[in-house]
Amino acid sequence: MIAVRHHARRDGTRTVTTDVYIHLALRGLTAMLALAAVVFGVMRAVSVRGDWFRRAKRLVGALVLLGIAWLAVRDALATIARGAAPETTIEAWGWLVVDALVPIFVLMLIEGWRRRDALEARLAEQSETDPLTALPNRRGFAALGGPALAAARRQGAPSVVVAMDLDRFKAINDGHGHAAGDVVLRGVAAAIRAAVRGSDVAGRLGGEEFALLLPGDDIAEGVSVAERLRALVRATVPHPAGGDAAVTLSVGVAAIGAGPAPAAIDAALAAADKALYAAKQQGRDRVLVAA
Repeated sequence: MIAVRHHARRDGTRTVTTDVYIHLALRGLTAMLALAAVVFGVMRAVSVRGDWFRRAKRLVGALVLLGIAWLAVRDALATIARGAAPETTIEAWGWLVVDALVPIFVLMLIEGWRRRDALEARLAEQSETDPLTALPNRRGFAALGGPALAAARRQGAPSVVVAMDLDRFKAINDGHGHAAGDVVLRGVAAAIRAAVRGSDVAGRLGGEEFALLLPGDDIAEGVSVAERLRALVRATVPHPAGGDAAVTLSVGVAAIGAGPAPAAIDAALAAADKALYAAKQQGRDRVLVAA
């Protein structure tokens, strides 16, 4: 800020010029912007996963901004004590540069961090989402299943997995084309979303295979959900052949046992898969419970 001088009255008191208030306002604005960037930077640093170097850079940037905020507050307090803005040319021009650069720097910093975090979140979501059905893929199913199972275990509730496979799906692809098969897969995904709760985890594990994790449900409740979903798919997903042809599911249900969440879910899925293939051998379009 350009230096200003105070004026002395005849009674010995001093009056403060308007430039002093402008100087204080600029110092306050600089301090607030810097502190806002500090809070934003620390929050973003904490949210970074698996990248300690980038987290450290953000923390260092937050400390630098904290130092700028402290200098701004100190200068404001000194100005109040003097009753005048600083008259040292170097100090005045230094603060003029800070006043000009800090807002720009803060806005660029926040926007850069926001864009990068949004891009990383989008890439992470894409890596865990099946592009055809918009359901979680195998990786996304595992990522969501662990926390869901942990929440149910904290409440002492059981959990089950449901493995589903479309019957004679290869015949649909071979006889009517992959585009028709994609329509069927999207229809099944829509039926799954309509049949499950918000706390349930659904996923397309690959090809025509789907899975559910039902936290808080026992075997009987899992079978009820599976039967409802099987009937919903048959009733709402049109078969490319038309007529009396129907899209059907073979389903296996298995309870999730004890042990670490990933291993317990995998073991239950393997058991549900065995029940699923047993359902296919018994005529398809049915639900079986794992032994």
